[in-house]
Amino acid sequence: MVIHPGRPLSSELRRCLAESGLSCLMTVARLRGEPSQRALAGICAIRDHLLQVDCDLQQRQSLTPAAMAQAVSACDPDPEWKERILRGMTLVAMFDGEPDSEILSLLDAAAEAFGVDARPVKTYRNVMLDRQMIVRFDIVRRGFLRQAIEATVRDGGLPAFASTLKVLSGHEDRSMLERFKTLRGYPPGSFGKAYADFIERNDFAFPGATGGPPPPVFRHDCCHVLGGYGTTAAEEGGVVGFQAGFERLDPFDVIMFVMAEFELGIGVSPFIPGEWKQLDPDRVFAGLEHGSHVNTDLIRDIDPWDHFSDPLAVVRDRFAIPARGRSPQYPEPLAVNH
Repeated sequence: MVIHPGRPLSSELRRCLAESGLSCLMTVARLRGEPSQRALAGICAIRDHLLQVDCDLQQRQSLTPAAMAQAVSACDPDPEWKERILRGMTLVAMFDGEPDSEILSLLDAAAEAFGVDARPVKTYRNVMLDRQMIVRFDIVRRGFLRQAIEATVRDGGLPAFASTLKVLSGHEDRSMLERFKTLRGYPPGSFGKAYADFIERNDFAFPGATGGPPPPVFRHDCCHVLGGYGTTAAEEGGVVGFQAGFERLDPFDVIMFVMAEFELGIGVSPFIPGEWKQLDPDRVFAGLEHGSHVNTDLIRDIDPWDHFSDPLAVVRDRFAIPARGRSPQYPEPLAVNH
């Protein structure tokens, strides 16, 4: 099943899916009593940014799985909507707190009643059972990291693959490093100069540096620049949501990277330790809506070097990247003791 975040909806279908889908989400949030603030934040974000309706969540009734399936099918029998709602239910469950068997049973029953792939529920089960290696493997296999690696090798050939292995083994690739350093001299306002400024502002290493990120990671960093996202944990949730909106992947698989890294404490990146409850649910789903307007997969389908010399505003217009509507945020600089 392919999920299309940018798929247009009529006002009637949007309202119907909002009423049925939000009832499904609220059923998850109420299962252990009063909904938690984080679960409600996630549901509000889905309502406000993806469904874009005015709907009182407290008025949404809890439903049995069979009633959920019937309500959604009454809006539109296309199974994509049930796929989307099951993914939303699973993400709300992860925001809600420690995974438990009661919620797992509800998600299992919903997947069966919907007649759709239960893979998101399997992910929830693996998180609940602390199968961290399986969760990490699935994220790498299904998410944007694999796409970034494939695109790097496609655009750079065998030398790019060799450079990636070299950096991953802890060695410097001087030719790659020097090429990236040339971006410091690109014209002000250009995409390339904005990327170089982003790297230096965050005290990151350029690709090719000893201990620096492997080359594929720079495609993710370019999304920070193109989308206008900072580098706090909450902003990382936003930019990965942004990627989930335009990548030709299951948005759930893309978002799971930041869910594991910054919400569930399962470290996926070798550069960042796993953290607990650091995401802003609103930014994740606002990012998803933001990315749904983009006309190109910015991870898979472009080589940023083909665009670095162009003005950043022109590149954003080229790929139909709308203004984000909020300023990027960055971590506070560490205090220096004298």
